[in-house]
Amino acid sequence: MITNEIAPIKLVFAPFGCDTYGEDILVFENGLLFALESATELTGQSVYSDIHDRLGGMSKLEHPVPTLSEESIRLLAERAQCDHFIDGALNCERDAATGALTEVIVALRIFHRSTNQFSTPEALAFRAFTEHGLPSKLDLDFDFYIALQLRLSETLLTTLQFDIPTALTADSLQMTQSWQAYELFLKAKRFTQIPESKLGYYEQAAKLDSGFFLALYNCAMLYKTQTDYNKERKRLSQAAAATTDPALLGDVYFELGLASIYLGDTKTARNFWERAIEFGGDNPSLYVNMAGTYEQEENWAEATRLNEEALERFPDFHKAIVNLGRLHAMFGRLDRAIPLYERALELQPDDALRHSVLGGCYLANERADDAKAQFTKAVALDPDGDPGKYAAQELVKLKKDSERNDPKKKKWGLF
Repeated sequence: MITNEIAPIKLVFAPFGCDTYGEDILVFENGLLFALESATELTGQSVYSDIHDRLGGMSKLEHPVPTLSEESIRLLAERAQCDHFIDGALNCERDAATGALTEVIVALRIFHRSTNQFSTPEALAFRAFTEHGLPSKLDLDFDFYIALQLRLSETLLTTLQFDIPTALTADSLQMTQSWQAYELFLKAKRFTQIPESKLGYYEQAAKLDSGFFLALYNCAMLYKTQTDYNKERKRLSQAAAATTDPALLGDVYFELGLASIYLGDTKTARNFWERAIEFGGDNPSLYVNMAGTYEQEENWAEATRLNEEALERFPDFHKAIVNLGRLHAMFGRLDRAIPLYERALELQPDDALRHSVLGGCYLANERADDAKAQFTKAVALDPDGDPGKYAAQELVKLKKDSERNDPKKKKWGLF
């Protein structure tokens, strides 16, 4: 790699030559030049300048600048006393009916003054399109445009043998080296709202790059919406093999667990969720979902432990609070259930079911006045639903008991 802290490499950028011009292409060209200059500056290995003002300026709207000849580049590089002179060409197509820019092929050319040689990295294609194949304006393809800037910058830095900065490559092309696969990925992401069309594009992208994590993961999520859990699980397994990022793996293994549950494979689901916890476990649903599988097996101790662990890590996770309250209430541990339901209602005060359940807990704990207050709230919030109907029945019974002056400890069952 080139390293010269004493004398940075001097680069000079020329504007792109083009067979046609317009305001949109000028914006496109300026964006690409800015991206290239910024990328080389990030390396800390170079200084740069440009000769844009000498070669046409805004007159390019009417008079396109032709590609520079090799002899012109040699003369300019000598005059600028630069190490490398970077120029390129934009081959453009427009829609005949609308005039919209539909395709630009970007070809870089790099003159190395010390060797008097030219490098011509592989050209990159930019295409504007819509779901129906109609031309779209350049600004509708923002994601694609930024991706092209990154890809072009990587191409330049690789050719110059510069170390590519981490800041530039962290999410370049969403973790695929296939430009064609990324183009298909963006078609799915940006230009269609039809799930079947999205899935088709993602599948094509995954076939072009079998390690394209986001294409595989998005395929899986679309299969999930179609309730095709076998295909979902297959794509998720491939996605897990395509990344080493702990956060991404945590998400994948969580979804693998859910898919396994839908397929009736409880033990496999727990294995996947255990893996998800190994990769950080920052999803509270991991714990309550695992607890639910143990409840199905009447393993109450493990179900309780997992809900408690969820609350230790995520103190305000409502589902864990009510699940743990319900488990304690089932076994008559009202001194532990009541505070949990009270906390749940602090977080979601309009939850008619929890008001009704808390009323039942109070009633079983011989707190009739507190029970009446909770039942009244449940009826007000959901008079026609099961919580409201249950609460209304209990209010009638409380009234009758009060009239008889014969309160009885209630055995209740809604929790």
